[in-house]
Amino acid sequence: MTNVYRNVQNVIVKIGPHRPTHTSVLLNCHFDTFADSPGGSDDGAGCAVMLEVLRVIAHSSKLLKHNIIFLFNGAEENLLQASHGFITQHPWAKEVHAFINLEACGAGGRELLFQAGPDSSWMLQVYSKSVPYPYASSLAQEIFESGIVPGDTDFRIFRDFGNVSGLDFAWSTNGYVYHTKFDNIDQIPVGSLQRTGDNILALLQGIVLDNYLSEVIQDNAGKLVFFDFLGTFVIRWPQHVASTINVISIVAGVYSIYLNTQSARRDVKKFIYLKHVLLCIGAITVSWLVSIISCTMIAFVLTKLGKVMSWYARPAWLFFLYVCPTIFVSMMFFLHVGSRQKKEVKSTWILYQIYCDAYSIIWMLILFCCVVFEIRSGFIPLHWVVFPTVGNLLRYNFFNKWRGWKWLLYYLATMFVPYMQSFYLVIGALYLFIPIMGRSGSSINSEVVMANTLCILFCLLLSFINIKTWTIFLKYCFIMLTIFSSVTGSTFNTSLAPERFMIAHAQRQYYDINGNLRYSGTGYWIADLDMNSPHSVEAMVPEIAAATPTVKDCEHELYCGLPYFMPVTTFLWKTSWIPGPAPLITIPTKLDLISKSMRQNIVSFTFNVTGPDHISIILSPYKGVHLEKWSVLEGTALQGPKWNDRETYFVYYSCASDCVPYTFTVELNVPYVQKAPCLSVALGGHFLHGEHQKSLRFKRFLAQFPPWTVVTPWTATYTSWQF
Repeated sequence: MTNVYRNVQNVIVKIGPHRPTHTSVLLNCHFDTFADSPGGSDDGAGCAVMLEVLRVIAHSSKLLKHNIIFLFNGAEENLLQASHGFITQHPWAKEVHAFINLEACGAGGRELLFQAGPDSSWMLQVYSKSVPYPYASSLAQEIFESGIVPGDTDFRIFRDFGNVSGLDFAWSTNGYVYHTKFDNIDQIPVGSLQRTGDNILALLQGIVLDNYLSEVIQDNAGKLVFFDFLGTFVIRWPQHVASTINVISIVAGVYSIYLNTQSARRDVKKFIYLKHVLLCIGAITVSWLVSIISCTMIAFVLTKLGKVMSWYARPAWLFFLYVCPTIFVSMMFFLHVGSRQKKEVKSTWILYQIYCDAYSIIWMLILFCCVVFEIRSGFIPLHWVVFPTVGNLLRYNFFNKWRGWKWLLYYLATMFVPYMQSFYLVIGALYLFIPIMGRSGSSINSEVVMANTLCILFCLLLSFINIKTWTIFLKYCFIMLTIFSSVTGSTFNTSLAPERFMIAHAQRQYYDINGNLRYSGTGYWIADLDMNSPHSVEAMVPEIAAATPTVKDCEHELYCGLPYFMPVTTFLWKTSWIPGPAPLITIPTKLDLISKSMRQNIVSFTFNVTGPDHISIILSPYKGVHLEKWSVLEGTALQGPKWNDRETYFVYYSCASDCVPYTFTVELNVPYVQKAPCLSVALGGHFLHGEHQKSLRFKRFLAQFPPWTVVTPWTATYTSWQF
């Protein structure tokens, strides 16, 4: 997508030492909010933290060595425009050597350091030394960069357009209220504000009271692996160091297994031992597959019964829906396989040791894959390789005669740290992902996603479990469930978990090559954000009964013939259309052909666009025709997803004030002279705020939605032409 903006606003404050310096650190938040949301957490709280940090710094007696630029940007929700305006145009941008970005995808909790880079190992060093309550993970960065989490932040703008390294922080707890009318100050715990303020102030002081900015301009350490250990301290190292540590751990792990085969020679032959290690690896793998199949079948049954997402507002239900079946199926399978193995391996404790080694080998294989593919979250399997290896080496040298409960308790003690660290990460992931399922789109079967996610997570999390430890584990699991319920229960019981709807009161018009109107329709366009949408409210909103899918429209019309605000058809392709009354359009969205010229096989069009303050412009040359050049920006045009084997280009034009018509030129490479059209152009006019956002009819329609829903409404038009 190409972003074109005009007159967006920022509020910028600069504070520095008495002696002028040309090195600065940038602290950024955004004061604009999502449509119809108060923006308490996103990002009013971040701006409040910045104001308090500014007050403390301004009254501090400590001597600064560098400038601090406080950027309160006014157009983040409008596709990151204000941060781009600052970093590419403001004169102070040239002196920015590092930045800290404050964001939110939830209301409260701990602020997660989920992005760092590209050359910020020194910033992570300052963070680990200075911050009193660390919470960081390169796993979160890999998840965010993969696109699993829908969204983007100003971090990318500063990094890519300013060539600056920095850190990205966000709250992730209680994501239910994110981008809704419920995101107000009442949802934000005071403790979260205090914690974030303490951390950001300490980090900022660690940077500006030292010489890092002047001494370290480029730190080419490559990708960074970083994670906090149970919230107490941060471990960090470059990717190449992580790979070295991982390889050494794998070698040490293989050696520890070799020692185990040597110590077991009195009870079982080496060949039998290795044979059963391989059998155990197969049994563990099959048990995981059987567990996944079982949980998936449960999810499909619930989908068929129309009982999906019952856990959305009650996450503890996931334990009974999918974690308990995972445990039960695995336990039954292991008991069955173990009873057969005892025919050859008479000693229960040797069989126990074989299972331990099998699990270690599986984790070594996972860790090896992390090394080969340079996966930064390899620190997770590293825990499960290092601690059993160290435990094996210590037991072989000092506790080799231990058997029975001593051996069992010793093994559980060596597994305590990796288990607690992994459980810590799992809980954080669930806090993030469960609310996301309410806005991930109805094209995704969220029930199956959560079933498989929970099953895989707990299969790996319970990888220290074998036949001898099931009884202890089930008791321990009950205790952990009680603790988990006491910690999370109050949050989800007192917080809102509304069902989300995005609804546009829309007008759709399609013109042919001769300028004749070939289709015109009006109604309500619903972007289905979860599996239950839109029929979950049919009893309260009778118009929903007339809703029809728009999948076929996507086959015949550019961008489905619908007023998409952003190019997200690959994400939100499953939407619904309800025929209805015409919207009140006081500012028409117009496209005027200013000129057309031909030179050999190059056809040039100049267009003029007028309309509201938010317009989407969609271009699609016909098959065999290519966009050679355009005046929207210099360089190669950014291409969107293909549609019917045709190129598509999405331009988002907006202005904060003093809107003017937008004129642009495109040059097409047409390989042969043709009388048929060579270009499709579609305009989407969006009324996102003010008196034009909702007509009286639209308000009456919205008033029918129940209080447990939250609706993001706007009025829009979609018009397409052929040239």
